[in-house]
Amino acid sequence: MTAPSPVASLLAEPRHRLNPAEIAAFRRDGFVIRRALFDPEELTPLAEACRRDPGIDGALVGIADSSGNLQEVVSWTELGEDLLGVMPRLARLVEGAEALLGTPVYHWHSKLSMKRPGSAGRWDWHQDYGYWYQEGCLYPDLVTCMVAVDPATEANGCVKLVKGSHLAGRIEHGKVGEASGVDPARLEKILARHEVVPCALAPGDAAFFHANTLHGSGPNESSAPRTIIHFSYNAVHNSPFIEGQERHAYRLLAKLADDSLRAGRFKTVFSGQSFHLPDPSRPANSYGYKVLRHAARRATDGMM
Repeated sequence: MTAPSPVASLLAEPRHRLNPAEIAAFRRDGFVIRRALFDPEELTPLAEACRRDPGIDGALVGIADSSGNLQEVVSWTELGEDLLGVMPRLARLVEGAEALLGTPVYHWHSKLSMKRPGSAGRWDWHQDYGYWYQEGCLYPDLVTCMVAVDPATEANGCVKLVKGSHLAGRIEHGKVGEASGVDPARLEKILARHEVVPCALAPGDAAFFHANTLHGSGPNESSAPRTIIHFSYNAVHNSPFIEGQERHAYRLLAKLADDSLRAGRFKTVFSGQSFHLPDPSRPANSYGYKVLRHAARRATDGMM
């Protein structure tokens, strides 16, 4: 595998580029919050499509938290011409990930995480690298940018990040109740030493966080939905070495100009998107989460 040469000219608009102070904060804290990474108007088509079709064209999957409550999520790796395929290629995201990791990246996967009004489901504390390590990444050289589509507040279950927890390294993950999560003994010690930061975000606000940063979220106790979108990137040199990870293997990522959403350079929002769907014959997905409700869409385009 040969890494692509760095692009000489940056495509990201200057107002979207991360500055040295933000990069330093990410390396110190394991995350950095960037307000107004997207204009709310850029996300309006996605927000409206999610309200019209909360099942995401039949692809939304329901998985259990540790108490058995429903959490809804859908993920994808393929990047087509729908809005969900265009967004992960935007220069502001790709170049942000490259600035934080200090190396060229490619798209690992993206996902929509949905919390309907009054839903009890939680995301238990976990690290992303706790799972991606098992998928064959030698190093924790991955970063995720989560963007609020709806307002994210503590009342509706915003994501919480544990400041500096990435410095603890990879922590073993295993079964936690009906779900999967981080080793409870180590979690207790880390939470006693590190600050938990609720990521209250307005639509368009974003948070970049390291693959080893502990994070989780609570139930949606409000009357409004909470939708966030995650874009995850892996370093080119860190492509999985184990078999069976073809969908996560390195593929050249062609960046798109930051004005692509404003210019309407997408076909639809998600009706043509290829999603990863759990095998309906299995009771859990590949990360060990119990599947409570399989996708209505037929699983013809990959498994999660």
